[in-house]
Amino acid sequence: MGNKLGRRRQVVDEKYTRPQGLYVHKDVDVKKLRKLILESKLAPLLPESQQIKMLHEKYLHRCPFCKTSNYAVEYRGVKTKEEKGIEQIEEQRVIEAQIRMRQQELQDDEERMQKRQEFSSSSTAVSPGEVQYGSAAAQSSVEEELVSSQDSQAAMMVQQPSHPRTN
Repeated sequence: MGNKLGRRRQVVDEKYTRPQGLYVHKDVDVKKLRKLILESKLAPLLPESQQIKMLHEKYLHRCPFCKTSNYAVEYRGVKTKEEKGIEQIEEQRVIEAQIRMRQQELQDDEERMQKRQEFSSSSTAVSPGEVQYGSAAAQSSVEEELVSSQDSQAAMMVQQPSHPRTN
């Protein structure tokens, strides 16, 4: 009853726990690397099966993806808490901007729909050459209806969850 169902750890050959290849690794803690590989936190260091294609290309100092000349890679270590915080704030600003854009698009769509409805209702109600004159009280009641409908639509927009667009 106490046995756990799950996959067993694979036994890693000792030669795959040490760095291999052409380059000398001065700053590698071999004991720590071996421990991480045996705990399955890092993949074993298997021998290469194929040559890296970039080593056979004419321009080794170019980025293989964007073809930028004088390409260099620099490892700066783990990000500090401050850098992570700045990055998180920036991501949050981007998400907020996307939400604002989406809400603005929805609001613009609603305004367009209202204009279309007003245009279609006014074009059917007024025939060419006819002009309708209404009382001030009738016009104010129409304006109140428009304001109340806009308020209800704004409330519906707040209640509906916004889904950012994915491209």
